[in-house]
Amino acid sequence: MRWEAVCERLSLKPEVIYPAIVNDLKELSFGSDFCLEGLPGGASNRGYLRLRFNSGKSPGSMILMVLKELDPRQGIEEVVEDGFEVRELPFLSAQRHFGKYGVAVPAIHHYNSQAGLIYLEDLGDVLLRDMLNSCEESGRVLWLEKAVDELIRLQLVAGRAEDPDFIGFRMRFNSRLIRWELEHFREWALDKRLGPVLKPEESALLTECFEKIKSELLASPYILSHRDYHIDNLMVSNDRIRVIDFQDAFMAPYAYDLASLLYDRDTSLLLGKGLIEHIINYYFQRLRENGFKPLDFDGFRRVFDLCVLHRAFKIVGRFYFLAIVKNKPEYLDFQPAEYIVLGEYLDRFAEFKPVKDMLKNYLPELTPKQEG
Repeated sequence: MRWEAVCERLSLKPEVIYPAIVNDLKELSFGSDFCLEGLPGGASNRGYLRLRFNSGKSPGSMILMVLKELDPRQGIEEVVEDGFEVRELPFLSAQRHFGKYGVAVPAIHHYNSQAGLIYLEDLGDVLLRDMLNSCEESGRVLWLEKAVDELIRLQLVAGRAEDPDFIGFRMRFNSRLIRWELEHFREWALDKRLGPVLKPEESALLTECFEKIKSELLASPYILSHRDYHIDNLMVSNDRIRVIDFQDAFMAPYAYDLASLLYDRDTSLLLGKGLIEHIINYYFQRLRENGFKPLDFDGFRRVFDLCVLHRAFKIVGRFYFLAIVKNKPEYLDFQPAEYIVLGEYLDRFAEFKPVKDMLKNYLPELTPKQEG
């Protein structure tokens, strides 16, 4: 992939970025004998390049995060504690805190704050998804347990360390954000895609469901959370799970990251129900072993199920948004799996059966196809 294409997607000029890279590498004593390649992924406000050195320098490569927006408050104003001044990029704050307490995040070699360039340790190209696809069942268990162990380190080692400068302790999964994410489903899976199809009483039923999910999640125990902890944001390097894309870390319901790990995109189809149940129990056990006193297992399981349901509503809506607005139709490939999750987890709550019955009138994807 052309590295210039990453810059162009961010509305940045390659002819401005390249000289900044050259100057940075001279300051770091790496010289100018290097090449760049664009990497897939990123978001609307950032992209990634791989920087390879041709002169035998160590390390032989770095990952370069290219930022479109330098304002550290961008996109987080609604979840930051009132009166807290955001003085640095959340990514930098989280990387420093997590690294200090042993979470396996990539090292930062250099940050050019004027050009918005962050030079990172290159962790390679092997995602946890790749490992799970290539392993037998015993290997999948091993790697998922490693992912849970790293999550426990993030939540209960880094999460217990006092650090007034760490922005993640000053942000919270609040009522406004929970509701906005749920409403993403109504807006994009229904209203924007199909038209305002719901009758007033049906709309009220969906609103009641959303309010129930929101109120229970707000009342559940909170813990430091990655907030996007899934198999495409975990890498395998030197036989260890490495954690990336942690810039959105903050306080959230304690089962949220586990729901993300097991049910993001098509993960549940890859793992299967037996392995998912094993990891749910393993996580609960590791919480208790590390001194966190969660609810009893039934209470924990209800919080977990609500987190899965919340994420399923959000993701179905979000993937339609990405396809319709951001011209990323590839996300629609994950919708069949997400609809399965949404249907199954609505079924886990007797009080939400009327919601599923109502939605099936407009979303045939919620009705499993009969075999034969």
